[in-house]
Amino acid sequence: MAHRQTQGAAYPTKHRRNQPRSKNGCLTCRGRRKKCDETKPNCNFCIKSGQTCVWPTEDNSPKQESQNDSPSSTNSERSPSEQQLQIQKVVEKAEVTTLALIFERFIFDWGTHGDIPSGPTMAWFGNLPYMYANSSVDSLLHKSVNALANASYAQRFNSSEALRNATKWYGESIHMLKENMLYIVDSSLYCDLISSIMCLGFYEANKSIGLEGAWGSHISGASVLLKMQGQKKTAESSIAYEVSIVSYMQMISGNLLTGTAPHVTSASVNELGLAKLPQLYAHTELIYQSACLCTEWKKALLTSKTNEGLETLCIVFNKALILDEQLENWTHNLPAWAKYTAESISIDSQPEWLLPLLNGPWNPPNTHIYPSLMVQTLWRFYWMTRIIISQALLFTSDIIERSAIKALNFRRSDVESRLITFIDQLCESCLAAFMPVTRKDPQSSRVEGVPILLACLILHVLPAIGLCLEQIGVTDFDIVGRRDWVAKMRHFLRVNFGIAKGATAIPLTEAGAIPIQMWGL
Repeated sequence: MAHRQTQGAAYPTKHRRNQPRSKNGCLTCRGRRKKCDETKPNCNFCIKSGQTCVWPTEDNSPKQESQNDSPSSTNSERSPSEQQLQIQKVVEKAEVTTLALIFERFIFDWGTHGDIPSGPTMAWFGNLPYMYANSSVDSLLHKSVNALANASYAQRFNSSEALRNATKWYGESIHMLKENMLYIVDSSLYCDLISSIMCLGFYEANKSIGLEGAWGSHISGASVLLKMQGQKKTAESSIAYEVSIVSYMQMISGNLLTGTAPHVTSASVNELGLAKLPQLYAHTELIYQSACLCTEWKKALLTSKTNEGLETLCIVFNKALILDEQLENWTHNLPAWAKYTAESISIDSQPEWLLPLLNGPWNPPNTHIYPSLMVQTLWRFYWMTRIIISQALLFTSDIIERSAIKALNFRRSDVESRLITFIDQLCESCLAAFMPVTRKDPQSSRVEGVPILLACLILHVLPAIGLCLEQIGVTDFDIVGRRDWVAKMRHFLRVNFGIAKGATAIPLTEAGAIPIQMWGL
């Protein structure tokens, strides 16, 4: 009788550890389930990945837990109440560890900027952890920071628990915000209130709220608060000044995209003391004028079907040409602190996680090196403004030429060429957000080493790029390749940072009669 041969277990393909995995590593490695070499104060994994190395306190160390869990006190020998108490202690320790990871990550993601100095206009982010530490537990700022910290961690590291906590903190913040807005009795509360609104605004960006949604409402509310307080009082406080600048930039971004008037007057902005930096002051003034002109431009386009409306549109068109030239002249004779460096990209030396943004039919030809986040922000707002004005010039010139009401001294090909140049420079600037992490040691760099703030700041300009590429009718350039790259950036932000808000949060079919950004809504 033949014996049936039984098949044994498959031969193991992985070597077993000679020693058990260390349980004494840093909290960061434990949270990421990585092997820690236990090098203090920073282990090798945290150094290579650019993460903050967090170590447990002696009270929560595994050694103490092993002493308490001696063989003489096993679960079978404990009463049900003792077992429940022990479980509760374990849960509490786990919660403390999770909170430590979330807030250490929050400090890295929002309070630091890698190797890039913030500059005076972006210093509020660096002060945010300090403001949080000095706020009371039941304050609006405390709740708003908790909402943002948990949302950032949840979206980036796929934590359902942090996402639930973020939603809870956000709900409490919104409820408390309504109360604080109705009963403001102390001007010293303005700074914390606007800071809270900014945190909630970035929370909305992380949670993929549309451009016309709560994010816009938060920014409008912050702008009204700035107007109520007055900039003279704001300039007296460094932190109030910093958060006012951030709020102002958010406001102007929305004004340019939607063609709506700024809530804060130009005279009020001048009182911020920007004249101490002439080039910054000139830049801010020109961008503000552009936002105001976009409002006037939008109204003229809506009435352009009448002869009187066409005359008004021609006047606005000529104003735009003059302002566009002034913006061009701003770039001449810039001081050293306001300049950036463009450098070519060597794809072969880039890490694998960055390659999706570098392999395609069209890719940004260069990347940028900025001396500070402030300078980066200045240039991004500059290019975004030039894009919107150029797009509006092209659309308006067609209307005026069809009406034959007036001959235009206007070379369409030149404007189209400049428009594409500005789009390319903005794409290069967006790509530059990830490059500092790769310069020291590209192959060992990790996307976790990029602070989420740098990714969120891309949202200032990505909607303008995406909308423009969908709306313009330029034929001599690779528009499709650039659209695909913007879609890749949108996907990259969603996969690596949990930011699901893309180039546009509205169907393009709803652009209305004015296909210039969101002017037609």
